[in-house]
Amino acid sequence: MSTAHHNHNHHHHHGHHSTSGKRLGFVIFLNITITVAQSVGGLFSGSLSLLSDALHNASDVLAMFISYIANRLVSRQATPQKTFGYKRAEILAALINAVMLIAIGFNLIYQAILRLSGQREIEAIDSGIVMGLALLGVLVNGGSILALYRDSRHNLNMRSAYLHLAGDVLTSVAVFVGGLMMYFYQVYWLDSLLTIFIAIYLVYASWQILKSSLAIVMQFAPSHLDLGEIEAEILLNPEIANVHHVHLWQISDRDIHFEGHLTFKENISLSKISSTLGQIQQQLKNKFSIHHITLQPEYEPNCDANLIKNPD
Repeated sequence: MSTAHHNHNHHHHHGHHSTSGKRLGFVIFLNITITVAQSVGGLFSGSLSLLSDALHNASDVLAMFISYIANRLVSRQATPQKTFGYKRAEILAALINAVMLIAIGFNLIYQAILRLSGQREIEAIDSGIVMGLALLGVLVNGGSILALYRDSRHNLNMRSAYLHLAGDVLTSVAVFVGGLMMYFYQVYWLDSLLTIFIAIYLVYASWQILKSSLAIVMQFAPSHLDLGEIEAEILLNPEIANVHHVHLWQISDRDIHFEGHLTFKENISLSKISSTLGQIQQQLKNKFSIHHITLQPEYEPNCDANLIKNPD
């Protein structure tokens, strides 16, 4: 007996994608404005740190544009050729953004070390322009963070965009403090030291997103779920002898999939099998929030009952 039983409880968050997409579009517009302003200001003031901040913002505009495109793709319907639709688009965007952030972080550390070691001379700059535009960066990016905060808590792609902006705020604060110190005390090394701390934070935060998105791309089991617990839950049903050859994976950071073979103790009717599988699916949905479940019932007393199936 080998009749697979499916449970498709999909929740399409079209409202969510539309709302977060609009917010992200607005944030991209704000960041293009601040990038242009800081680039012009950096050239006129002679400030390398302000130009670095502008470059950081420019990379964020690109990263958020990738996030925006991914956010739009996710809401597209599945087709016979694309049976999952574009659900992985957001995860790929998060992965690309995380890699970019890590690269930017290491580059900032490298540039700061060059300054601190004296290999790159700091010329006299217009501190007033630096402080003014850095403060503008703090205000614009701070507003952008507030716009994306709610979505960032539930969406890996939005979280990567949110972290880009958080990094921008910290960078702008560092540039502002550096400008303040240069204006009053000519303490030029402080700007580089702050940059190193900011870059370390960026690399650490991005590494977490990189690990999470890679785990989803590699179809690893969600870290918060335990296969042993799922097996124990299924075996609470007196009709089931064992669970074997299971797979547990994620399509996105919201869609968890589970499939497995269940051996029945008795050679029972098809209606009884359907009823039992329906109960098990409801248990898994309620306890583990797994919404896409495929169970294959079997009656084979001598089957391979290993939980995970490895190739011979």
